[in-house]
Amino acid sequence: MADVEWVENIKRIVIQAMEAGDPCDVIPGTIINENPMEIQISQKTTLFHSQIIIPEQLKDHERILSIPGTGEVAVTVKGVLKTGKKVLLLQKRGGQQYVVIGVW
Repeated sequence: MADVEWVENIKRIVIQAMEAGDPCDVIPGTIINENPMEIQISQKTTLFHSQIIIPEQLKDHERILSIPGTGEVAVTVKGVLKTGKKVLLLQKRGGQQYVVIGVW
C-alpha cells in the first residue's frame, strides 16, 4: 500500500514541475475589429472582447507629465491597437483568457 502512495506522490510532483516550467503560451494574432475588440489567432479561431485583457499602456489613456517651468500637464496617449495590427498574446493556462503583451 505504501508503494502505491509513493508512486502517486511522484506522479503529482512530476505534473507540478511540468506545469511550473511552462506556465503560458505565446500566440501571434491579428486585430480584425477594434470596437468591440476581436483578434484572429488562426483561420478558424477568433478571440472576442470578453476573452481579451488589454494593458492600459496599449489603450487610449491619460498621463500627467511634469514639465519644468510649466508644471503638470495632462496628455492623452493614443492606443496602438488598430485593425490590421499584429499582436502577441499570452494565453492563460487552462483558461480562455488572453493578455495582449505587444504589437509589431
